[in-house]
Amino acid sequence: MSSKRLDRPYDSVLMLRLCGEVTTKSEGIRNQFNRRLANNLRDAFERAEIDAEVHDRWYRFDVETDDRRALDVATRVFGIRAASWTRAYDWEGLDDIVDIGEALFADKVVGKTFAVRTKRAGYRDKIPFTSMDVDRELGTKLVEAGGDVDLDDYQVRVGIEVREDKAFFFEEELDAVAGLPCGVEGRALALMSGGFDSAVAAWTMMRRGVDLDFLFFNLAGPPQERAVKEVTKALHDRWAFGYTAWFHVVDLRPMIAEMREKVDGRFWQLLLKRLMMLAAEQLAEKRGYPALITGESCGQVSSQTLSNIAAITAPITTAVLRPLVGTNKEAIIARSRQIETHDICSRIPEFCALDGGPPIVDGTPTQLDEQQQRVDLGLLEELVRQRHSSKVKDLRVDDDPDVQIDSIPDGAVVLDLRSERDFDRWSCEGAVNLPLERALEQVGLLPKESPYLLYCEVGLKSAFLAERMLRMGYEAYSFSGGVAKLKKWEKKAREVR
Repeated sequence: MSSKRLDRPYDSVLMLRLCGEVTTKSEGIRNQFNRRLANNLRDAFERAEIDAEVHDRWYRFDVETDDRRALDVATRVFGIRAASWTRAYDWEGLDDIVDIGEALFADKVVGKTFAVRTKRAGYRDKIPFTSMDVDRELGTKLVEAGGDVDLDDYQVRVGIEVREDKAFFFEEELDAVAGLPCGVEGRALALMSGGFDSAVAAWTMMRRGVDLDFLFFNLAGPPQERAVKEVTKALHDRWAFGYTAWFHVVDLRPMIAEMREKVDGRFWQLLLKRLMMLAAEQLAEKRGYPALITGESCGQVSSQTLSNIAAITAPITTAVLRPLVGTNKEAIIARSRQIETHDICSRIPEFCALDGGPPIVDGTPTQLDEQQQRVDLGLLEELVRQRHSSKVKDLRVDDDPDVQIDSIPDGAVVLDLRSERDFDRWSCEGAVNLPLERALEQVGLLPKESPYLLYCEVGLKSAFLAERMLRMGYEAYSFSGGVAKLKKWEKKAREVR
Protein backbone atom coordinates (compact mmCIF):
# COMPACT_ATOMS: atom_id res chain seq x y z
CA MET A 1 0.00 0.00 0.00
CA SER A 2 1.20 3.51 -0.76
CA SER A 3 2.82 5.52 2.00
CA LYS A 4 0.72 8.52 0.99
CA ARG A 5 -2.46 8.85 2.99
CA LEU A 6 -5.98 9.64 1.78
CA ASP A 7 -6.46 12.29 4.41
CA ARG A 8 -4.57 14.74 2.22
CA PRO A 9 -6.82 17.64 1.10
CA TYR A 10 -9.15 17.04 -1.82
CA ASP A 11 -12.22 18.71 -3.35
CA SER A 12 -15.48 16.88 -4.02
CA VAL A 13 -16.52 17.96 -7.52
CA LEU A 14 -19.49 16.98 -9.66
CA MET A 15 -17.99 16.77 -13.13
CA LEU A 16 -20.34 17.10 -16.11
CA ARG A 17 -19.29 15.91 -19.54
CA LEU A 18 -20.91 17.62 -22.50
CA CYS A 19 -22.80 16.01 -25.35
CA GLY A 20 -20.82 15.64 -28.58
CA GLU A 21 -23.39 17.77 -30.39
CA VAL A 22 -22.30 20.66 -28.18
CA THR A 23 -18.53 20.13 -28.27
CA THR A 24 -18.33 19.92 -32.07
CA LYS A 25 -19.87 23.35 -32.70
CA SER A 26 -17.84 26.29 -33.96
CA GLU A 27 -16.33 28.55 -31.31
CA GLY A 28 -19.01 31.23 -31.58
CA ILE A 29 -21.91 28.77 -31.42
CA ARG A 30 -20.15 26.78 -28.70
CA ASN A 31 -19.85 29.92 -26.55
CA GLN A 32 -23.57 30.54 -27.00
CA PHE A 33 -24.44 26.93 -26.13
CA ASN A 34 -22.18 26.89 -23.06
CA ARG A 35 -23.66 30.12 -21.72
CA ARG A 36 -27.18 28.76 -22.07
CA LEU A 37 -26.18 25.41 -20.57
CA ALA A 38 -24.63 27.13 -17.53
CA ASN A 39 -27.82 29.14 -17.10
CA ASN A 40 -29.95 26.01 -17.33
CA LEU A 41 -27.82 24.16 -14.78
CA ARG A 42 -28.04 27.00 -12.28
CA ASP A 43 -31.81 27.12 -12.72
CA ALA A 44 -32.08 23.33 -12.23
CA PHE A 45 -30.10 23.45 -8.99
CA GLU A 46 -31.98 26.48 -7.72
CA ARG A 47 -35.36 24.82 -8.31
CA ALA A 48 -34.16 21.78 -6.38
CA GLU A 49 -32.92 24.09 -3.60
CA ILE A 50 -29.36 22.87 -4.04
CA ASP A 51 -26.56 25.25 -3.11
CA ALA A 52 -24.10 24.84 -5.99
CA GLU A 53 -21.51 26.80 -7.94
CA VAL A 54 -21.33 26.04 -11.67
CA HIS A 55 -18.00 26.56 -13.45
CA ASP A 56 -17.68 26.44 -17.24
CA ARG A 57 -14.35 24.80 -18.12
CA TRP A 58 -15.19 24.82 -21.86
CA TYR A 59 -14.64 21.06 -22.24
CA ARG A 60 -16.42 20.25 -18.94
CA PHE A 61 -18.66 21.82 -16.35
CA ASP A 62 -17.52 21.50 -12.74
CA VAL A 63 -20.11 21.86 -10.00
CA GLU A 64 -19.02 22.61 -6.46
CA THR A 65 -21.63 21.33 -4.00
CA ASP A 66 -21.94 19.03 -1.02
CA ASP A 67 -25.52 18.06 -1.91
CA ARG A 68 -25.55 14.56 -3.40
CA ARG A 69 -28.92 15.21 -5.06
CA ALA A 70 -27.07 17.33 -7.60
CA LEU A 71 -26.03 14.20 -9.50
CA ASP A 72 -29.62 13.24 -10.37
CA VAL A 73 -30.57 16.82 -11.19
CA ALA A 74 -27.63 17.28 -13.55
CA THR A 75 -28.49 14.14 -15.54
CA ARG A 76 -31.83 15.75 -16.47
CA VAL A 77 -30.33 18.88 -18.02
CA PHE A 78 -30.24 18.68 -21.81
CA GLY A 79 -26.71 19.02 -23.22
CA ILE A 80 -25.06 16.90 -20.50
CA ARG A 81 -23.85 13.44 -21.58
CA ALA A 82 -22.66 12.09 -18.22
CA ALA A 83 -22.32 13.24 -14.64
CA SER A 84 -19.76 11.97 -12.14
CA TRP A 85 -18.89 12.55 -8.52
CA THR A 86 -15.12 12.94 -8.30
CA ARG A 87 -12.37 13.54 -5.79
CA ALA A 88 -10.03 16.24 -7.05
CA TYR A 89 -6.43 16.18 -5.75
CA ASP A 90 -3.51 18.49 -6.40
CA TRP A 91 -0.53 16.79 -8.05
CA GLU A 92 3.10 17.62 -8.83
CA GLY A 93 4.12 14.57 -10.81
CA LEU A 94 3.03 11.19 -12.15
CA ASP A 95 4.00 9.49 -8.88
CA ASP A 96 1.41 11.58 -6.98
CA ILE A 97 -1.41 10.41 -9.25
CA VAL A 98 -0.34 6.76 -9.12
CA ASP A 99 0.05 6.93 -5.36
CA ILE A 100 -3.42 8.40 -4.80
CA GLY A 101 -5.01 6.00 -7.28
CA GLU A 102 -3.44 3.03 -5.52
CA ALA A 103 -4.72 4.20 -2.14
CA LEU A 104 -8.25 4.76 -3.48
CA PHE A 105 -8.66 1.54 -5.49
CA ALA A 106 -6.33 -1.13 -4.11
CA ASP A 107 -8.93 -2.60 -1.77
CA LYS A 108 -11.67 -2.39 -4.42
CA VAL A 109 -9.86 -4.50 -7.04
CA VAL A 110 -8.76 -7.43 -4.84
CA GLY A 111 -9.96 -10.62 -6.54
CA LYS A 112 -11.63 -8.64 -9.35
CA THR A 113 -10.92 -7.60 -12.90
CA PHE A 114 -10.30 -3.93 -13.51
CA ALA A 115 -9.38 -1.39 -16.18
CA VAL A 116 -7.67 1.97 -15.66
CA ARG A 117 -9.14 4.63 -17.94
CA THR A 118 -7.22 7.91 -17.87
CA LYS A 119 -7.98 11.00 -19.90
CA ARG A 120 -5.99 14.21 -20.08
CA ALA A 121 -8.00 17.41 -20.43
CA GLY A 122 -7.40 21.14 -20.58
CA TYR A 123 -3.89 22.35 -21.40
CA ARG A 124 -2.28 19.00 -22.21
CA ASP A 125 1.10 20.57 -22.99
CA LYS A 126 1.40 21.35 -19.27
CA ILE A 127 1.01 17.66 -18.35
CA PRO A 128 4.47 15.98 -18.67
CA PHE A 129 3.18 12.45 -19.16
CA THR A 130 0.56 10.62 -21.23
CA SER A 131 -2.68 8.94 -20.32
CA MET A 132 -1.01 5.63 -21.18
CA ASP A 133 1.70 6.35 -18.62
CA VAL A 134 -0.91 6.64 -15.87
CA ASP A 135 -2.77 3.53 -17.02
CA ARG A 136 0.41 1.46 -17.09
CA GLU A 137 1.93 2.66 -13.81
CA LEU A 138 -1.28 2.55 -11.77
CA GLY A 139 -2.34 -0.73 -13.36
CA THR A 140 0.90 -2.33 -12.24
CA LYS A 141 0.30 -1.20 -8.65
CA LEU A 142 -3.27 -2.53 -8.64
CA VAL A 143 -2.17 -5.92 -10.01
CA GLU A 144 0.31 -6.09 -7.14
CA ALA A 145 -2.60 -5.31 -4.79
CA GLY A 146 -4.51 -8.39 -6.02
CA GLY A 147 -6.44 -7.22 -9.06
CA ASP A 148 -6.48 -8.64 -12.58
CA VAL A 149 -6.41 -6.42 -15.67
CA ASP A 150 -9.18 -6.96 -18.24
CA LEU A 151 -9.71 -4.00 -20.53
CA ASP A 152 -12.81 -5.47 -22.19
CA ASP A 153 -14.77 -7.22 -19.43
CA TYR A 154 -13.87 -5.53 -16.16
CA GLN A 155 -15.65 -5.42 -12.82
CA VAL A 156 -14.05 -2.22 -11.55
CA ARG A 157 -13.49 0.87 -13.67
CA VAL A 158 -10.71 3.13 -12.40
CA GLY A 159 -11.63 6.45 -14.00
CA ILE A 160 -9.22 9.38 -13.88
CA GLU A 161 -9.14 12.80 -15.55
CA VAL A 162 -5.87 14.70 -15.33
CA ARG A 163 -5.76 18.44 -15.80
CA GLU A 164 -2.79 20.76 -15.50
CA ASP A 165 -3.57 21.55 -11.86
CA LYS A 166 -5.66 18.65 -10.50
CA ALA A 167 -6.33 14.95 -10.94
CA PHE A 168 -9.96 13.83 -10.71
CA PHE A 169 -10.72 10.30 -9.51
CA PHE A 170 -14.21 9.09 -10.40
CA GLU A 171 -16.51 7.67 -7.74
CA GLU A 172 -20.17 7.52 -8.87
CA GLU A 173 -21.09 8.09 -12.49
CA LEU A 174 -24.43 8.24 -14.33
CA ASP A 175 -25.35 8.68 -17.97
CA ALA A 176 -27.30 11.86 -18.65
CA VAL A 177 -29.98 12.86 -21.12
CA ALA A 178 -27.65 14.39 -23.79
CA GLY A 179 -29.29 16.48 -26.51
CA LEU A 180 -28.97 20.25 -26.97
CA PRO A 181 -29.37 22.81 -24.18
CA CYS A 182 -32.94 24.09 -23.86
CA GLY A 183 -33.34 27.40 -25.66
CA VAL A 184 -30.51 27.30 -28.18
CA GLU A 185 -33.00 26.61 -30.99
CA GLY A 186 -35.58 29.22 -29.94
CA ARG A 187 -39.13 28.76 -28.70
CA ALA A 188 -42.15 26.91 -30.10
CA LEU A 189 -45.73 26.07 -29.10
CA ALA A 190 -46.54 22.47 -28.15
CA LEU A 191 -50.14 21.22 -28.36
CA MET A 192 -50.90 19.23 -25.21
CA SER A 193 -53.76 16.73 -25.00
CA GLY A 194 -52.58 15.02 -21.82
CA GLY A 195 -51.98 11.74 -23.66
CA PHE A 196 -48.72 9.83 -24.02
CA ASP A 197 -48.00 11.22 -27.48
CA SER A 198 -48.16 14.95 -26.81
CA ALA A 199 -45.96 14.74 -23.71
CA VAL A 200 -43.32 12.63 -25.47
CA ALA A 201 -43.39 14.88 -28.54
CA ALA A 202 -42.86 17.95 -26.35
CA TRP A 203 -39.97 16.28 -24.49
CA THR A 204 -38.38 15.26 -27.79
CA MET A 205 -38.30 18.84 -29.04
CA MET A 206 -37.05 20.14 -25.69
CA ARG A 207 -34.16 17.68 -26.07
CA ARG A 208 -33.43 19.29 -29.44
CA GLY A 209 -32.84 22.65 -27.77
CA VAL A 210 -36.33 24.15 -28.11
CA ASP A 211 -37.93 26.11 -25.30
CA LEU A 212 -41.63 25.21 -25.25
CA ASP A 213 -44.81 26.91 -24.25
CA PHE A 214 -47.90 24.73 -24.10
CA LEU A 215 -51.40 24.99 -25.60
CA PHE A 216 -54.32 22.95 -24.31
CA PHE A 217 -57.75 22.80 -25.96
CA ASN A 218 -60.41 22.20 -23.34
CA LEU A 219 -63.00 19.78 -24.69
CA ALA A 220 -64.41 18.25 -21.52
CA GLY A 221 -64.32 20.81 -18.73
CA PRO A 222 -62.40 21.09 -15.44
CA PRO A 223 -61.51 17.40 -14.95
CA GLN A 224 -59.72 17.27 -18.28
CA GLU A 225 -58.01 20.61 -17.68
CA ARG A 226 -56.76 19.54 -14.26
CA ALA A 227 -55.28 16.34 -15.72
CA VAL A 228 -53.49 18.14 -18.57
CA LYS A 229 -52.14 20.74 -16.15
CA GLU A 230 -50.74 17.92 -14.03
CA VAL A 231 -48.86 16.23 -16.87
CA THR A 232 -47.63 19.56 -18.27
CA LYS A 233 -46.33 20.66 -14.90
CA ALA A 234 -44.61 17.31 -14.33
CA LEU A 235 -42.92 17.53 -17.73
CA HIS A 236 -41.85 21.12 -17.13
CA ASP A 237 -40.63 20.68 -13.56
CA ARG A 238 -38.49 17.67 -14.40
CA TRP A 239 -37.03 18.71 -17.76
CA ALA A 240 -37.53 22.39 -18.72
CA PHE A 241 -34.78 24.54 -17.23
CA GLY A 242 -33.55 28.05 -17.85
CA TYR A 243 -36.72 29.84 -18.99
CA THR A 244 -40.29 30.73 -18.03
CA ALA A 245 -42.80 28.47 -19.80
CA TRP A 246 -46.44 29.44 -20.41
CA PHE A 247 -49.58 27.32 -20.42
CA HIS A 248 -52.40 28.55 -22.67
CA VAL A 249 -55.96 27.21 -22.44
CA VAL A 250 -58.43 27.68 -25.30
CA ASP A 251 -61.90 26.35 -24.52
CA LEU A 252 -63.30 24.76 -27.69
CA ARG A 253 -66.59 23.48 -26.30
CA PRO A 254 -68.66 26.19 -28.02
CA MET A 255 -67.05 25.29 -31.36
CA ILE A 256 -67.76 21.59 -30.77
CA ALA A 257 -71.40 22.40 -30.12
CA GLU A 258 -71.64 24.38 -33.34
CA MET A 259 -69.83 21.68 -35.29
CA ARG A 260 -72.21 19.00 -34.02
CA GLU A 261 -75.14 21.04 -35.31
CA LYS A 262 -73.81 21.96 -38.73
CA VAL A 263 -71.15 19.47 -39.87
CA ASP A 264 -71.36 15.95 -41.31
CA GLY A 265 -70.54 13.59 -38.43
CA ARG A 266 -67.98 11.70 -40.51
CA PHE A 267 -65.85 14.86 -40.54
CA TRP A 268 -66.16 15.84 -36.86
CA GLN A 269 -62.79 14.42 -35.85
CA LEU A 270 -60.98 15.91 -38.84
CA LEU A 271 -62.59 19.32 -38.57
CA LEU A 272 -61.93 19.48 -34.84
CA LYS A 273 -58.23 18.83 -35.50
CA ARG A 274 -58.19 21.51 -38.19
CA LEU A 275 -59.91 24.02 -35.88
CA MET A 276 -57.24 23.26 -33.29
CA MET A 277 -54.50 23.93 -35.82
CA LEU A 278 -56.16 27.15 -36.95
CA ALA A 279 -56.48 28.30 -33.34
CA ALA A 280 -52.86 27.34 -32.63
CA GLU A 281 -51.72 29.30 -35.66
CA GLN A 282 -53.64 32.37 -34.48
CA LEU A 283 -51.87 32.14 -31.14
CA ALA A 284 -48.52 31.56 -32.85
CA GLU A 285 -48.99 34.72 -34.86
CA LYS A 286 -49.92 36.72 -31.77
CA ARG A 287 -47.02 35.42 -29.65
CA GLY A 288 -44.36 35.01 -32.33
CA TYR A 289 -43.94 31.21 -32.28
CA PRO A 290 -42.23 30.04 -35.49
CA ALA A 291 -43.43 26.44 -35.14
CA LEU A 292 -46.15 24.22 -33.69
CA ILE A 293 -45.37 20.84 -32.12
CA THR A 294 -47.87 17.96 -32.26
CA GLY A 295 -47.78 14.33 -31.14
CA GLU A 296 -49.18 12.85 -34.35
CA SER A 297 -47.92 9.44 -35.47
CA CYS A 298 -48.72 8.39 -39.02
CA GLY A 299 -51.44 5.71 -39.13
CA GLN A 300 -51.96 5.51 -35.37
CA VAL A 301 -55.63 6.60 -35.43
CA SER A 302 -58.15 7.49 -38.15
CA SER A 303 -57.39 11.22 -38.06
CA GLN A 304 -53.67 10.50 -38.53
CA THR A 305 -53.72 8.73 -41.86
CA LEU A 306 -51.40 10.41 -44.33
CA SER A 307 -54.25 11.92 -46.35
CA ASN A 308 -56.04 13.18 -43.25
CA ILE A 309 -52.90 14.78 -41.81
CA ALA A 310 -52.45 16.59 -45.11
CA ALA A 311 -56.10 17.70 -45.19
CA ILE A 312 -56.02 18.97 -41.60
CA THR A 313 -52.97 21.18 -42.08
CA ALA A 314 -53.61 22.30 -45.68
CA PRO A 315 -54.40 25.95 -44.73
CA ILE A 316 -51.70 26.21 -42.03
CA THR A 317 -48.69 28.34 -42.95
CA THR A 318 -46.86 28.08 -39.61
CA ALA A 319 -44.33 25.23 -39.52
CA VAL A 320 -45.83 22.09 -37.96
CA LEU A 321 -43.27 19.71 -36.44
CA ARG A 322 -44.26 16.10 -35.71
CA PRO A 323 -41.30 14.46 -33.93
CA LEU A 324 -43.19 11.17 -33.47
CA VAL A 325 -44.60 10.83 -36.97
CA GLY A 326 -42.67 7.60 -37.67
CA THR A 327 -42.77 6.18 -34.13
CA ASN A 328 -45.05 3.34 -33.02
CA LYS A 329 -47.16 3.37 -29.86
CA GLU A 330 -44.99 0.89 -27.99
CA ALA A 331 -41.92 3.07 -28.41
CA ILE A 332 -43.87 6.18 -27.38
CA ILE A 333 -45.13 4.53 -24.20
CA ALA A 334 -41.63 3.25 -23.41
CA ARG A 335 -40.29 6.78 -23.72
CA SER A 336 -43.09 8.11 -21.52
CA ARG A 337 -41.91 5.77 -18.77
CA GLN A 338 -38.36 7.02 -19.15
CA ILE A 339 -39.36 10.70 -18.87
CA GLU A 340 -41.76 9.90 -16.01
CA THR A 341 -45.02 11.10 -17.57
CA HIS A 342 -46.47 7.62 -18.13
CA ASP A 343 -48.32 7.19 -14.84
CA ILE A 344 -50.02 10.58 -15.08
CA CYS A 345 -50.96 10.17 -18.76
CA SER A 346 -52.36 6.69 -18.15
CA ARG A 347 -54.96 8.18 -15.81
CA ILE A 348 -56.28 10.62 -18.42
CA PRO A 349 -59.20 9.15 -20.39
CA GLU A 350 -59.61 9.84 -24.09
CA PHE A 351 -62.27 12.42 -24.89
CA CYS A 352 -64.92 10.56 -26.87
CA ALA A 353 -67.81 13.03 -27.13
CA LEU A 354 -67.59 13.23 -30.94
CA ASP A 355 -69.83 10.30 -31.70
CA GLY A 356 -70.61 11.21 -35.29
CA GLY A 357 -70.24 7.70 -36.61
CA PRO A 358 -67.29 6.09 -38.42
CA PRO A 359 -64.83 8.88 -39.28
CA ILE A 360 -63.58 9.33 -42.81
CA VAL A 361 -60.02 8.04 -43.24
CA ASP A 362 -59.10 9.50 -46.63
CA GLY A 363 -60.27 13.10 -46.39
CA THR A 364 -59.11 15.75 -48.83
CA PRO A 365 -58.41 19.45 -48.27
CA THR A 366 -61.38 20.34 -50.50
CA GLN A 367 -63.79 18.18 -48.49
CA LEU A 368 -62.61 19.65 -45.22
CA ASP A 369 -62.75 23.18 -46.62
CA GLU A 370 -66.44 22.61 -47.41
CA GLN A 371 -67.17 21.43 -43.87
CA GLN A 372 -65.17 24.30 -42.37
CA GLN A 373 -67.34 26.84 -44.17
CA ARG A 374 -70.34 25.65 -42.13
CA VAL A 375 -68.94 26.89 -38.80
CA ASP A 376 -68.26 30.38 -37.52
CA LEU A 377 -64.54 31.03 -37.52
CA GLY A 378 -65.25 34.34 -35.85
CA LEU A 379 -66.27 32.37 -32.78
CA LEU A 380 -62.98 30.47 -32.94
CA GLU A 381 -61.06 33.73 -33.07
CA GLU A 382 -63.01 35.01 -30.06
CA LEU A 383 -62.25 31.84 -28.10
CA VAL A 384 -58.54 32.27 -28.82
CA ARG A 385 -58.76 35.88 -27.70
CA GLN A 386 -60.43 34.83 -24.44
CA ARG A 387 -57.83 32.14 -23.69
CA HIS A 388 -56.36 31.79 -20.20
CA SER A 389 -52.57 31.99 -19.96
CA SER A 390 -50.50 31.14 -16.88
CA LYS A 391 -46.88 30.46 -16.10
CA VAL A 392 -46.41 26.70 -15.83
CA LYS A 393 -44.53 27.07 -12.56
CA ASP A 394 -47.65 28.72 -11.08
CA LEU A 395 -50.15 26.11 -12.27
CA ARG A 396 -52.34 24.58 -9.61
CA VAL A 397 -53.98 21.22 -10.04
CA ASP A 398 -56.39 21.64 -7.14
CA ASP A 399 -59.98 20.63 -7.79
CA ASP A 400 -61.99 23.44 -9.35
CA PRO A 401 -65.71 23.75 -8.56
CA ASP A 402 -67.86 21.66 -10.91
CA VAL A 403 -70.55 23.75 -12.61
CA GLN A 404 -72.56 20.75 -13.86
CA ILE A 405 -75.93 20.19 -12.14
CA ASP A 406 -79.16 18.35 -13.05
CA SER A 407 -81.76 20.68 -11.54
CA ILE A 408 -82.61 24.38 -11.45
CA PRO A 409 -81.64 26.12 -8.18
CA ASP A 410 -84.32 28.14 -6.41
CA GLY A 411 -84.30 31.77 -7.48
CA ALA A 412 -81.95 31.16 -10.40
CA VAL A 413 -82.01 33.26 -13.57
CA VAL A 414 -82.28 30.75 -16.43
CA LEU A 415 -80.34 31.64 -19.60
CA ASP A 416 -80.92 29.82 -22.89
CA LEU A 417 -77.73 30.10 -24.97
CA ARG A 418 -79.20 28.71 -28.19
CA SER A 419 -80.23 30.68 -31.27
CA GLU A 420 -83.47 32.69 -31.30
CA ARG A 421 -84.97 30.19 -33.74
CA ASP A 422 -84.33 27.25 -31.42
CA PHE A 423 -85.55 29.25 -28.45
CA ASP A 424 -88.86 30.00 -30.23
CA ARG A 425 -89.34 26.28 -30.91
CA TRP A 426 -88.93 25.34 -27.25
CA SER A 427 -87.57 26.94 -24.13
CA CYS A 428 -87.53 26.19 -20.44
CA GLU A 429 -90.23 27.93 -18.44
CA GLY A 430 -89.06 31.41 -17.44
CA ALA A 431 -85.85 31.24 -19.48
CA VAL A 432 -84.26 34.30 -21.09
CA ASN A 433 -82.75 33.88 -24.54
CA LEU A 434 -79.12 35.05 -24.70
CA PRO A 435 -77.33 33.38 -27.63
CA LEU A 436 -73.73 32.53 -26.85
CA GLU A 437 -72.31 35.09 -29.27
CA ARG A 438 -74.08 37.92 -27.42
CA ALA A 439 -73.42 36.33 -24.04
CA LEU A 440 -69.67 36.43 -24.63
CA GLU A 441 -69.91 40.19 -25.15
CA GLN A 442 -72.44 41.01 -22.41
CA VAL A 443 -71.78 38.53 -19.61
CA GLY A 444 -69.85 41.05 -17.53
CA LEU A 445 -72.87 43.38 -17.50
CA LEU A 446 -75.19 40.90 -15.78
CA PRO A 447 -76.08 41.59 -12.13
CA LYS A 448 -74.57 39.29 -9.52
CA GLU A 449 -77.39 39.20 -6.98
CA SER A 450 -78.94 35.93 -8.17
CA PRO A 451 -77.54 32.54 -9.23
CA TYR A 452 -77.60 31.66 -12.95
CA LEU A 453 -78.58 28.40 -14.62
CA LEU A 454 -77.35 28.10 -18.22
CA TYR A 455 -78.38 25.55 -20.81
CA CYS A 456 -77.76 24.85 -24.50
CA GLU A 457 -78.12 22.03 -27.01
CA VAL A 458 -75.86 19.43 -25.37
CA GLY A 459 -74.32 21.23 -22.40
CA LEU A 460 -70.98 22.25 -23.92
CA LYS A 461 -71.65 25.96 -24.46
CA SER A 462 -73.36 26.31 -21.11
CA ALA A 463 -70.51 24.60 -19.21
CA PHE A 464 -67.98 26.83 -20.96
CA LEU A 465 -69.82 30.05 -20.06
CA ALA A 466 -70.74 28.95 -16.53
CA GLU A 467 -67.10 28.29 -15.72
CA ARG A 468 -66.16 31.68 -17.12
CA MET A 469 -68.86 33.39 -15.06
CA LEU A 470 -67.66 31.54 -11.98
CA ARG A 471 -64.19 32.99 -12.44
CA MET A 472 -65.78 36.44 -12.78
CA GLY A 473 -67.46 36.16 -9.40
CA TYR A 474 -70.92 34.91 -10.42
CA GLU A 475 -72.75 31.93 -8.98
CA ALA A 476 -73.34 30.07 -12.22
CA TYR A 477 -74.26 26.51 -13.23
CA SER A 478 -74.67 24.48 -16.41
CA PHE A 479 -77.52 22.02 -16.88
CA SER A 480 -75.79 18.72 -17.52
CA GLY A 481 -76.78 17.01 -20.77
CA GLY A 482 -78.36 20.05 -22.41
CA VAL A 483 -81.89 20.47 -23.75
CA ALA A 484 -82.83 16.77 -23.87
CA LYS A 485 -82.11 16.27 -20.15
CA LEU A 486 -83.67 19.60 -19.23
CA LYS A 487 -86.93 18.70 -20.97
CA LYS A 488 -87.17 15.49 -18.94
CA TRP A 489 -86.41 17.33 -15.71
CA GLU A 490 -89.01 20.02 -16.42
CA LYS A 491 -91.65 17.38 -17.23
CA LYS A 492 -91.03 15.61 -13.92
CA ALA A 493 -91.06 18.92 -12.04
CA ARG A 494 -94.49 19.77 -13.48
CA GLU A 495 -95.86 16.34 -12.56
CA VAL A 496 -94.74 16.87 -8.99
CA ARG A 497 -96.46 20.26 -8.86
